[in-house]
Amino acid sequence: MHPYRIEPGTVVDLSQWNPKDKTIFSGKKKAGRAKQRQWTQHLEALQELLYAEGRHKVLIVLQA
Repeated sequence: MHPYRIEPGTVVDLSQWNPKDKTIFSGKKKAGRAKQRQWTQHLEALQELLYAEGRHKVLIVLQA
C-alpha cells in the first residue's frame, strides 16, 4: 500500500488521484473481493492495536 500512504502534514487533493488506478491489483472482481476481505481483516487488527494504544488514529478514504 506504499503508493497510497500519505505522510502527516501533507495536503491531499483527491482530484489528483485516478479513481481507476489498478497499481496494486489487476485481477478479476471475484479475486478482488477476496483480497478486500483479507485487507479488511488486516485493517481491523491494526485498528485494534491503535485503539488499545490510545495515541494514533487512522483515516481511510475509499472511493467506489
